[in-house]
Amino acid sequence: MSAYEIPSLRFSAEASAIVNRRRFVKFDANGKALQAAAGEAAVGVSTNSTAIGEVLEIADGIVMVEAGGVIAANAVVQADANGKAVTRTTGYALGTALTGAAGAGELIAVKTPGVGIGGNLTTIVADVANLAAGADVADVPFYVVPAGYRLTIKSVDVVSLGNPAGIDDANTCVVLVEEGATKIADKTYDTANAFPAGGAADTLTLVGAAAVRAAGDVLTYSVTNGATADPAAFAIQITGLLEAV
Repeated sequence: MSAYEIPSLRFSAEASAIVNRRRFVKFDANGKALQAAAGEAAVGVSTNSTAIGEVLEIADGIVMVEAGGVIAANAVVQADANGKAVTRTTGYALGTALTGAAGAGELIAVKTPGVGIGGNLTTIVADVANLAAGADVADVPFYVVPAGYRLTIKSVDVVSLGNPAGIDDANTCVVLVEEGATKIADKTYDTANAFPAGGAADTLTLVGAAAVRAAGDVLTYSVTNGATADPAAFAIQITGLLEAV
């Protein structure tokens, strides 16, 4: 079957692992490239093969990807365990197959959504009022995942809007983000873990297993303060990928 390629954006990165040509690739925490694993998000498709430490060339747009199995033309695809394209089931949608494959090893033309494929980066902000010292709030709803979408949370941060006071080991400030009874992220602020000063930010501890939220999930926050703990007003910022499913 005929296939074609019209790259939109080309860029490069150092490879942190062996990468084969024509595979979906992602970035690791150090900004290095490697093959996307099964169902993962990707930043593009490799156009060369590399060893560890070599420069990997990456492209998006209409690009050629090696198939990991039978794929019908016009099927939405995701990555398999080796970064190959397979028909999407529950993983990130990485593009649409413009040509089909009769089996593994064939090359297909895939129209990707562009850099950052696998979802649109979204930011959700909840404003937390300036509570009195020792005052608490519990299970305050602030976001619902819209119908037809999935939210994969990448970071939950506290952005301080004032100067905290009275927080120590005996008077802690606990910030918690949940979905129902499922903890998504939290942090206990005390003497060693100081609440950020006004204009500064701090990252909560994210529970990876709870980071993927389905349509209809309602996110809530709670703040529990010791008798003298006064974090002042702050915002909770969630950054994640919102993907149509």
